[in-house]
Amino acid sequence: MNNKEIENVIKLDKTKKYEYFIKKIVDYEEVWSLRDEEGWAMLGEEDNSYFPVWAKKEYSDLCISEEWKGYYSESITLEKFMDVWIPNLKCEGSRITIMWNNGSGIDVDWDILLNDIRLEMEKY
Repeated sequence: MNNKEIENVIKLDKTKKYEYFIKKIVDYEEVWSLRDEEGWAMLGEEDNSYFPVWAKKEYSDLCISEEWKGYYSESITLEKFMDVWIPNLKCEGSRITIMWNNGSGIDVDWDILLNDIRLEMEKY
């Protein structure tokens, strides 16, 4: 993956970026997030927290600075993300933000995300 591709994806509008995210996580069967020794990165407050995820390591690596200094990118298999992570985060009341960058991400309802992933998987 080259810098030009990364820049182009970052510049996409939210709809196109979301479509890119869904396609890539199904293609590679993984999502990426950030973690450190204490756990996974979250945004917001406890009662309004967001779990950030990215389509590829290169995008999560861009966010390792300031607030997340000392974190590292780690993948989660798509199967585990769908079967374990989404139900657990949903149960905890956490939300998701996709392709977070420069203070902005795509916030999607868990059920819509799961449905969109499944629809993309049917194409394979």
